[in-house]
Amino acid sequence: MSVRSDVRERVEALQTGAFLRSAEIPGSRTAVDTAMSRIAAEAGLVRVSRGLYWKGVNSRYGAGRPDPLAVALAIAGPGAGPAGFSAARALGITTQLPARPEVAVAGKVPEFAGAVFHKRNNLDRRGLRPVEVALLEVLRSWPTTSEVPWDELILRVGEFVDRGEIDLDHTSRVAAAERNPALRDHAAALLDAVERGA
Repeated sequence: MSVRSDVRERVEALQTGAFLRSAEIPGSRTAVDTAMSRIAAEAGLVRVSRGLYWKGVNSRYGAGRPDPLAVALAIAGPGAGPAGFSAARALGITTQLPARPEVAVAGKVPEFAGAVFHKRNNLDRRGLRPVEVALLEVLRSWPTTSEVPWDELILRVGEFVDRGEIDLDHTSRVAAAERNPALRDHAAALLDAVERGA
């Protein structure tokens, strides 16, 4: 199978709204990148950064644009998640919308002007999903970014847990390794409250 055929097959199998990295496709980087750029326009792909594409919808208005927070998370990689008001929004506890998305990154901060990145040194975060990182970030700054009281946060987190979107035990173990004492204390209190069903 040629590189172009392989790229086309991957793109066609990609769900709308998903990201694709050219590095995930076998072949020389030059050949893959060339094939990606040629197929992009006809397949509804949008190049969001070097080697990273987003599959939009095919419509007469074009493919559309990906959500800036989703782009920042894709660029940041594993262990990244919303921070600041972006984190509070992800948990549904604020109506504030930051001008640029804020993202907490476990490790090296990427170069991307479309978001504000915050470096976090706890590499255990790399095993968390973005919404779990958002919870850590909300607990880190509690109650600064929230428009709801503590009791409401407990209920919201319980809903995420019930839907399987947050593994509270795992998130709490990662929180225990954080340097920020407020985050550690809030995470322990939250885990206790959710377990008690308070």
